Amino acid sequence: MRHRISLIAKGQKDQAMLSLVGDIGGTNSRFALARDGHVLDASQRSYRNDGFDSPVAAVLAFLQEMDAQVHAVCLGVAGPVQGDAVRLTNYPWRVEAAQIAQATGAGLVTLMNDLQAQGYALHSLGGADVQTLVEGADADPEASRLIIAVGTGVNAAVAFADGGRVFVPPSESGHMALPLIDDTDFAIAAMIREELGHCPVEAALSGAGLARLWRFFGGADGALAEDVFAACAEGDQTAETAVRRQAAYLARYVADLALVHLPMGGVFVAGSVGLALSRHFTETGFASMFHRPGPYEAIHRAIPIHAVPQVQLTLRGCATRLRQDLS
Repeated sequence: MRHRISLIAKGQKDQAMLSLVGDIGGTNSRFALARDGHVLDASQRSYRNDGFDSPVAAVLAFLQEMDAQVHAVCLGVAGPVQGDAVRLTNYPWRVEAAQIAQATGAGLVTLMNDLQAQGYALHSLGGADVQTLVEGADADPEASRLIIAVGTGVNAAVAFADGGRVFVPPSESGHMALPLIDDTDFAIAAMIREELGHCPVEAALSGAGLARLWRFFGGADGALAEDVFAACAEGDQTAETAVRRQAAYLARYVADLALVHLPMGGVFVAGSVGLALSRHFTETGFASMFHRPGPYEAIHRAIPIHAVPQVQLTLRGCATRLRQDLS
C-alpha cells in the first residue's frame, strides 16, 4: 500500500535522492539506504525491536545514525497489510504509513508484507545468489518466479515481470489447508486440529511444525527446529522420519502452487527452516515428489527449484519497488 503526503510532479522526481528501505520482522528490524533501485550495502543496519518503543523510533534511530534525509520509504513488514497499516503477526507493533511519513518527511511511503517485498527481488537474482536444487528447463528471463519462505511461519509470493517492471500480489498462502494423502497424514492432521482448531500448511511446514512432527513420531517435547535437524544428523530415526515427512509436505505445497502460478522462471526456497530442509532434498526424494505423475508432470519437470542464501531479499525488493513507484 502506498501513502503519499504530497504530490510530486513527474519532472521533479529525482531518483538520485536517497530512499529508506526496511525489513521489520518479529525480532529484528533491518534498514538501509537505497538509490536508483539499489541498496547501499555499507548502510545496512540491524536493530532489536525490543530496544525501541515503536517502529517509528527504530526508523528515526537509523536515520540519525546515517545522518540522512530520505524522500521515499518502503518497508517490508512481517504481517498482512490492511489499508495504510500493518500489524506484525509475532510482535506487538503496528506500522502506519502516515506516522512514518510524518516522522521522516518522506513524500512517499510504501508498506508491503515482507515476503511480497522479497518477491520484488527475484528477477534481480543471478547465479551467485542461488543454489540450484532441482534442475528445470531454460526459461524466458521475464517468466514468473515464485518464492516460498519457511521459518517461524510459512508464506509464498509470485513475481510477474513485464518490460522491466515487476508486480507481486500479496498472499497469505501459508494458511492454506495442509495437503493430506495417507493415513499418517490424517493422523497428523487430527493432532494438529486438536491443538490449534484447524490444520494449515504452516502447522507442519514451519519451525514449530517440524518440532510438532518430531513429537508425533516419538521425539522430544518442547524441541526447536534446530534440535530436530541436529538429531537427524546424529542418526535419530524419529527425527529422520519427521524431516522426510516435512520434505514431503513442502514438495506437495510447491507442486500445488506451481500449478496455480506456473512459475517457469523458477521456485526459490528461503527462510531458515526452508534452507535447512533443502539440504535433505536428495535423501528424502524431494524431486520425485515434486515431479508427481499425472497430466502436468512435464510442467513440474520444467520448473527449476533453487535455494536462496541469506541475502537481504526484503531490502533489495523494497528498493526495486521504490524505483518503480518513482519512475
